[in-house]
Amino acid sequence: MNYFILSQDERILNAVEPVGITQTIKKEWLTVEKMGELDAIDSQFPILDKTEQDYIDFISRPIALLADPLKQLVEKYNPQMPFKPLVLVDIPKIKQTLYWMVIPPKVACLSPKTEYHLDGTVKKLVIDEALAAPYTFFKIDGIKEDFILVNIELAESMLRRSFRGLRLVKVQTEGRWNDIFINL
Repeated sequence: MNYFILSQDERILNAVEPVGITQTIKKEWLTVEKMGELDAIDSQFPILDKTEQDYIDFISRPIALLADPLKQLVEKYNPQMPFKPLVLVDIPKIKQTLYWMVIPPKVACLSPKTEYHLDGTVKKLVIDEALAAPYTFFKIDGIKEDFILVNIELAESMLRRSFRGLRLVKVQTEGRWNDIFINL
C-alpha cells in the first residue's frame, strides 16, 4: 500500500499562523496518554496579524491543526482518533475559526532500509507496509521528525475534496505491495 507524508503547503504565503501555542501546550501532552492535560488549557489562540489571512485546511506548525471539514474526513476513516477543539482568534477583525488538534497514534513501522544523517534525522524514509497496514492516519515512532502519514485511501479522499493548504509526498515502502510493483 502507498503512504504519504501530510504537510502544510508552504507556497501559500498568507496562511494563518497561530501565536502562543507552544507556550501553552507542552509537546509531551500531545499523546493519547496525556491528552487529559489539554482539558485544563485555554483553547483560544490569537493569530499573527497580517493584511490578508488564508484559512487553510491543514496547519503543521507549531502543532498539527485540521480545519473542521478535514477533521470530519479523517474521523470517518478513524472514528477513535482523539481530537481537541482549538479556536484561532483574529482580534482586529473580530473573527473566530474552529480548528482541531489531532493526536495520531505513533506507529513503529520503520524499515531497516531507512537511512539517517549523522545528527540522527532521516535521510531516506522507508516504512514497512505490514506494520503500517492497520493505520490510515499516524505518526512514525522512533524518528526525530514529526511526520504525519496517511494511507492512499485517505490521501485520495483528501484530493477529491480539494482541500487547501496541504501537500502529500509519497513515502518509500518495503513489503508485499512494493515487491509486486517492482517485479511487474
